[in-house]
Parts: sequence; structure tokens; C-alpha cells
Amino acid sequence: MAKRAVRLILAVIIPIMLLSGCASGEKRLTAEEYKAAVEGAWDKYINSMLDLIEITPLTVDEAALKEFAENAEKAQPALKMREQSFREFKEINPPEKYEELHNRLIAAMDAWEYEQLELHRKMFEVKTLGELREITDRIAEHAENSTGDTFPMVYILVAKQLSADNV
Repeated sequence: MAKRAVRLILAVIIPIMLLSGCASGEKRLTAEEYKAAVEGAWDKYINSMLDLIEITPLTVDEAALKEFAENAEKAQPALKMREQSFREFKEINPPEKYEELHNRLIAAMDAWEYEQLELHRKMFEVKTLGELREITDRIAEHAENSTGDTFPMVYILVAKQLSADNV
């Protein structure tokens, strides 16, 4: 009898819950809540980038190699904050009106930001100049081949749309 009840739940009740949205339990944010959530995650992202820029040497030489090693500990909070901002962006449940644009933002983030985060982590762990050059070459290659759908550019589109809607 218990097996039959379990089968009934699996076959009938769970699909109905999924179709009606009961399973997620997450309601969509209002436009104002969405704006606040996106801006909060963006602030973390930008601040983490600024913190990393502050401790990143501008050269690719032996002195830079030494500086990266010396700043490895300082980089950890910024790297963690950046990763947290990505989680926050993904957890946002936008209003239906902004869903397509938000999905575009997440796609842009997924397309490069995680790889870039890993490259930044590696920069502070490199042991040889060759490794450092390889990382900086990959970052430069991406910058040269970027399209308009980069994470920062799509964020600007989101911010513009919210502003145009007087949110």
C-alpha cells in the first residue's frame, strides 16, 4: 500500500506541483527588488575587480611574478567576493518583464566570467614567467575578440532598461 501511495505521488502530484510552480517556492521579484538585487550583486563584482586591479602588476616580468606571489593572500577576499557576486546574479528571480534580459546577463557571465575568475586565481599562484604569459595572453585574446554581449555590456543594458522604466 505504501509503495502505491509513493507511486501516486511521483506520477501525479509532483508533476502538478512542478507545472504550477509550487516546487520552486520562489516568487518573482518586483521591479524595485530586482533593481536592488542586481545593483547589489554588481557592486560586489565591481569592488572585487577594483580590489584585484589594485594588487595586479601591469607588467609580465620577473618582478611581476614576485609581486603576484606576495599578493596571493590579499587576492583571496576579492576572488571570493567576485564568486559570491556570480552566485547572487544566478539566484535572482527577475520579474517576467526582465527575464529575457536577465537570462542574457547570466549567459554572458557564464561565457567568460568563470574562466576569467579561474585565470585570476592562477595568476596569484604562478611559478614561472611562461605560466604568467600564458594567462595574460588568454585574457588579452578574449578582450580582443569580445562582442557586445560581454557581462559588463549586458549589465549596462539591464541598468538602462530599468532606468527607462523609471524603476
